[in-house]
Amino acid sequence: MDVKLTVGAIENLLNTKYSVYRHVDGTELIRTTEWSLPLHLHEHITTIQPTNSFMKIKKMAPAPKTTVEFDVSSNNQLPPYSHKVAEECNTTLVTPGCLRTFYGTINYTVQTKGEVQMALCNYLGETNNRSDTEIYLSLFRPNAVSGANTFQQISIAGGTLQQTPNTAAQLEALTGVEGNLDVQTMLGIAWPLPLTSYSTAGRNPSFKPDSFSPTNSDEPYLTWLSYVLKQPNLPQIISSSYADDEQTVSESYAITACQQFAQLGARGITVLFGSGDFGVGTTGSCFTNDGKNTTTFLPAFPASCPYVTAVGATYMFNPEIAAFDNRDSIPFSSGGGFSNYFPMPDYQKRAVEQYLANNSHFPQYSGLFNPNGRAYPDIAAQGVNISFVWGGSLNILDGTSASCPTVAGVLALVNDALVAAGKPVLGFLNPWLYSKGYAAFNDILSGGSLGCGTPGFPAQQGWDAVTGFGSPVSFLSL
Repeated sequence: MDVKLTVGAIENLLNTKYSVYRHVDGTELIRTTEWSLPLHLHEHITTIQPTNSFMKIKKMAPAPKTTVEFDVSSNNQLPPYSHKVAEECNTTLVTPGCLRTFYGTINYTVQTKGEVQMALCNYLGETNNRSDTEIYLSLFRPNAVSGANTFQQISIAGGTLQQTPNTAAQLEALTGVEGNLDVQTMLGIAWPLPLTSYSTAGRNPSFKPDSFSPTNSDEPYLTWLSYVLKQPNLPQIISSSYADDEQTVSESYAITACQQFAQLGARGITVLFGSGDFGVGTTGSCFTNDGKNTTTFLPAFPASCPYVTAVGATYMFNPEIAAFDNRDSIPFSSGGGFSNYFPMPDYQKRAVEQYLANNSHFPQYSGLFNPNGRAYPDIAAQGVNISFVWGGSLNILDGTSASCPTVAGVLALVNDALVAAGKPVLGFLNPWLYSKGYAAFNDILSGGSLGCGTPGFPAQQGWDAVTGFGSPVSFLSL
């Protein structure tokens, strides 16, 4: 039931008075200094927002590398899987042609007429610039250029749909780097499937700072979920390239959001999240935020929710290895670990417990992680030196924020093939993935989720806590 209340009614319910507060930079917030809720209602309500959080917001976004030169003689290049992959793939610049060749979709022709769709999520003021996307597609997939101007944009809670050039402040903040990467990757792989971009404004009102995230850069997942769950028809694949330290999201907020992600899965929608970019945690920041400052690994949310499919990152082509890149001040390392909020779901117990047993349950990490928690990631895809255009220039970027839309594009095409054959779409992947679907993925055998001053969890045969079951190589070879 959709109930709308006036401000006065809300103030009466919470025994408070809301006002508009203004930061020195002009940012305005509607907040209150105190509020209350009758005790008998506590068990029925998990979150109330907004209330008395006055955290100053600072946007966080991945930093692009320098504009690349096309160098096919990289010393890092190892022999790829096939002659065609060798021709298309260069580890210094991973293009849509490479991804489509490597993942076996290069010769696939979309068969449905709009009934199979895909979507991406923008938060933190991110944008999807059509002009940059047109440049990107003209460079790497000319037959898809029209897609730059035909994908749908939806604003939620005032989320930006900006298409004008970035302001000086936005350029400094790298606004649009993430958004451009997502839209360009998905169109580069899965055009002409229809694409929807959701742009949601705001932040997570339950944010709890930790040493890595002292200011609120957590996404308002419940705001987005509140909107999409009311829609009668939704894209069957939704990609979200965002991850936060789980401990910065209140447990009640995380549980509520996770339950609502489950509702999407129950409707036959595949929800994908990046597993994070700092391995088991950012070295130097691996402490609890409960006032005790206990040394700990830092699981990521929403990847830690058992009702989403978490996507890690790989690098190279033969063999593929777990992604790691130490060129930046904070090295990129494919995220993985175990939740402190969510118990290990039954669907993954056999695979994860085997992994733990194979490593004697990691005695060297005793007390640093919860071996009974939901383990992630579930799968992985290429995530180093991924191409995108921003501000009219070609750049490269590392991150599971690149792996996630890559997987989304590949699986959207799988959905197309399924529907064309009269079969249902993939839907919530994880139970199928852990029972038999893993056979469709390329097992990653080396690398690890380096972080917190440790080697992290290693990639090994079978499921592992850095690349899951691996990447969808030749997933749609026809």
